[in-house]
Amino acid sequence: MKTVTILGSTGSVGRQALECVSRHPEAFKVVGLSAYKNEELLRAQLEKFSPAHYYFPSGAVEVQGSLFDILEDKSFTKCVGSLEELASKPADIVISAVSGIAGLWAAVAVLKRGGTLAIANKETIVAAGRHLKDLERKYGGKIIPLDTEHSAIMQCLKGESKKQVKKLVLTASGGALRDVPVDKLSKITPEEALNHPVWSMGKKITIDSATLFNKGLEVIEAMRLFEVGASDVEVLMHRESVVHSLVEFSDGAQKALLSVPDMKLSIENALYYPERGVNSVEALRLDKIGVLNFSAPDFERYPCLELAYEAANAGEGAVIALSAADEVLVEKYLEKKIKLTDIPLLLKKTLSKFKGIKEVELENILSIDEKARQYTYSMVGTK
Repeated sequence: MKTVTILGSTGSVGRQALECVSRHPEAFKVVGLSAYKNEELLRAQLEKFSPAHYYFPSGAVEVQGSLFDILEDKSFTKCVGSLEELASKPADIVISAVSGIAGLWAAVAVLKRGGTLAIANKETIVAAGRHLKDLERKYGGKIIPLDTEHSAIMQCLKGESKKQVKKLVLTASGGALRDVPVDKLSKITPEEALNHPVWSMGKKITIDSATLFNKGLEVIEAMRLFEVGASDVEVLMHRESVVHSLVEFSDGAQKALLSVPDMKLSIENALYYPERGVNSVEALRLDKIGVLNFSAPDFERYPCLELAYEAANAGEGAVIALSAADEVLVEKYLEKKIKLTDIPLLLKKTLSKFKGIKEVELENILSIDEKARQYTYSMVGTK
């Protein structure tokens, strides 16, 4: 039986991870949970899974149930003081599903103890991927991507020589606004942008999917995880979301991973690694789908994707700043303080200010992140 800690257990990925664990109680035991705001759901999760430790920023959660009545029992569930402390606790696998740069030091803590880090927290990989890979090598840990696209690439690369890999290809559905005329995008409301045609995700990632900034982060994520250059990662529009990624090899052949669009496949692939899960998702019926469509991305419709490539080529400081600025701008868009089309315009200004910083040491990442946020808030005119 594998022990599992889930950071961000009340979010979309965290909830799906707990569903996967619940389906296989003979294989997995939850030993740690964390949430940021949703105390009610965290309380229900604590009552159901009885982990040894949990973290909630506001402090201890009052939980009902006989198992929680004996407060003197020191072996029972305890509220720890930080996400990093929770990640440091023993667990065979830590799933990082927190949002934004907040997951950075928890990821570092897992790898420093030689643990397995299954990570959906793309901002942490984008900002600190080079350092995380160094820690993985130094301490003997393992980073397993939870993003569907990167999980697919990892599976396509299994058994292959890195020297024979020519290109990594990430697919993109196009998000909720893929068929909206470009000249209408400035009028799109958050409610419309949140209506993703294929995936059910958190608000931030759904807006990023609508602008394709999410795919830009995934390009950088692929660069960090698989240690390749920006020119080695390509984006391909694919509205059916059946082909999750492809790998092109030196002989011109390509391998792809196909499945129904369900993140539980990549979650269970991580949980069972290096084995595969069993009946993680329903079998794909290509005869029922009939046709799969592919096209090149339109940078006029998706300028955020082009900005991400520009940042990737500029250096780590630009990437960290762009990711931080996007968090602020998505927040303000959801609050209806800015338009959707303001996001790429303001991202471009942030990129121009921070693009001269080539490499960033681990201890300086949060400083650049904070400076970029403050700069972005100053442009928006509100915090």
